[in-house]
Amino acid sequence: MKEVKISFNKYGKLLPFLLLLALGIGIYFFPGKYNKVTEKTETVKVLGIQRPIYYLTFEVAENLGFFQEQKLKVETTTRTTEEALIPALLAGQADIALVNLEKAIYARVENKPIVIFAALTAKNNSFLLSRSNISSFSWSSLKGKTIITASPEDQETVLLKSILRKNNLDLYREVTLFTNIPTSLSIEAFLAGTGDFILTAEPEASLIENKGAGKVIASLGQEGGNFPAQVFVTRSDFAQGHAQALLRFTKVLHQTQLWLKTSSPNTIISLLPPTFYQQQKINRQDLSKILKRHLGQNIWADSPFIKPEQYDYFIHLLMEAKEIARPVAYKKIINSSFYSMP
Repeated sequence: MKEVKISFNKYGKLLPFLLLLALGIGIYFFPGKYNKVTEKTETVKVLGIQRPIYYLTFEVAENLGFFQEQKLKVETTTRTTEEALIPALLAGQADIALVNLEKAIYARVENKPIVIFAALTAKNNSFLLSRSNISSFSWSSLKGKTIITASPEDQETVLLKSILRKNNLDLYREVTLFTNIPTSLSIEAFLAGTGDFILTAEPEASLIENKGAGKVIASLGQEGGNFPAQVFVTRSDFAQGHAQALLRFTKVLHQTQLWLKTSSPNTIISLLPPTFYQQQKINRQDLSKILKRHLGQNIWADSPFIKPEQYDYFIHLLMEAKEIARPVAYKKIINSSFYSMP
């Protein structure tokens, strides 16, 4: 038998090239086998007030599998007041907080290290209720009346003042605003006979109607115009260190916003556990009515992107109400890099 000797000196230089070529061919023809990069699921903690109607956004996204697709696990916790959210966020008790736009602006005025990175809604969600149904309501009919509303610096009061001014009503002589009643007691105060009207959101508006104590006659969202009423904020250091998590979170948010806008109330409710609306002290029928109101008025934003002109509009309202001394620039508070398409 003839012995064949292969000289590695002759072919040794070609071996690395041949190995790379073989690997490249394998990846090209069998990409799944070589591209199985293990991407860890990241947990983000989201904070908000106690079970607002917007929390169904998280329930829907979870049940549709949007978070799982993006390798995200979202843990939601709550506080009883809006004022507690940003301090808790800054203390590291959460990674993201869902807050009213003005709360984020006030924090930035105080140089708190936070950024807004996405919008949940495009309008305010408050409704004006009267003690009895008014078939042909006009804002001028509020002349000489009293309205229970939130604190002067809160979004709904700022917006209400602007609407009253546009309708040529003197805030101090012609309309009385009760702004010193704690939010937790405002419904009870109205039910007990205080005020001719009350400004409140859902599900409280429906609870008042269910008791026969009031009727929704106007929507601040429809009257007040478009702006990012509820926004997601995070700490500046978290935005820098967890950019991928925020990108994925914002993508899920956009998917959910689009799904909500094209779905019926019954379809949405089918994804929610009964405990969701039971915790809000409403039933399935109430929730259906609430969703019809929100969807009919396009309360949810089309996308998480915050348009500069809509942000500037709300800054103008705050300046008009003398709640801030000078504007907070868009780029100083909003980081739009996590969603680049308007």
